[in-house]
Amino acid sequence: MRDALVILAICGATVSGHAEPPASAAENNRAGYIAELIDAIRATDHAMLANTRKYIQIVERNKCQAPEMSLRVGCMLEAAAQNCKSLPAGKREQCQRASDVIAANQLSEHLFVPNDVRYTIMSKQRDARTAIARELHRRYAQLVAELAMSEHFPGPRADSKALATGIDGFCTAVAGSRDLSWQYCVAAIVWFVATDGAGPEGTSR
Repeated sequence: MRDALVILAICGATVSGHAEPPASAAENNRAGYIAELIDAIRATDHAMLANTRKYIQIVERNKCQAPEMSLRVGCMLEAAAQNCKSLPAGKREQCQRASDVIAANQLSEHLFVPNDVRYTIMSKQRDARTAIARELHRRYAQLVAELAMSEHFPGPRADSKALATGIDGFCTAVAGSRDLSWQYCVAAIVWFVATDGAGPEGTSR
């Protein structure tokens, strides 16, 4: 299920990329994958998360600007894989999982902070990039607050699997009611929750 969030963001397939299994199996697969993402980010040190995030942002802005979304995503996946390649096997998998979430969030940024909001921020703020990152963080926090107030939230002491099941259920409902895909909803919440609400740069918890 490597890079499932990013691949699904452009193809609309199931998490496994194959035919849809029975509902319970599909839910278990999705929840298991989300739990792996949460655990991988929690196990990655702050500096590596920040560096990986900056690397993917830079690559996306400067190298992966193809007009076709599939080419853009392929470029990001290749760059992320190369960035994680030199790490030991266990760390490499953590890096790949974290990169999956970060890349999906990079792709969805324009949905969370649309152009009109972005232009308003740029016209009023000297450091527009930091201000946009703060607005993105605020909107992630708002989404997580919605999860916490929903019937899907398993409670503040829930383990990764229970939390992942709740995220899956919440994001499935969200995807059916607003212009936000399951993949982008999951990536935003996983990042915020797994970093304990870290600030825009993801360097502190």
